[in-house]
Amino acid sequence: MANFGNPAYGAAMGNAAGMMLIAGGVMSLTQGLLAGLDAAAEARRQHAYGDALSAAIDHADEMEDLARTAVGLVAELEAEVDQLRAACQQRQQIIDTLRRPA
Repeated sequence: MANFGNPAYGAAMGNAAGMMLIAGGVMSLTQGLLAGLDAAAEARRQHAYGDALSAAIDHADEMEDLARTAVGLVAELEAEVDQLRAACQQRQQIIDTLRRPA
C-alpha cells in the first residue's frame, strides 16, 4: 500500500483523466496528419498519372500524323514506280522493235 500518503501518486491519479484526453488528442492529430499525408501522396500519384497520360496522348497524336505523312509518301512513291515501269516497258518495246531483223 505504497500509494497511501504518496503525493506523486495522488497527483498522477488526479491528472490521469487529463493525460488520457491529451493522449487521445495526440492520437487523433496523428491519424489526421497521416490521412493528410496519404491524401497528398494520392494527389501526387493522380497528377503524375494525368501527366503521363497526357504525354502518351500527345505522342500518339504525333505518331498518327507521322503515319499519315508516311502513307502519303508511299502512295507518291507507288505512283512514281508505276510511271517508271510504264516507261521501262515502252523503252523495252522500242529496243525489241529496233533489234528485229528487217
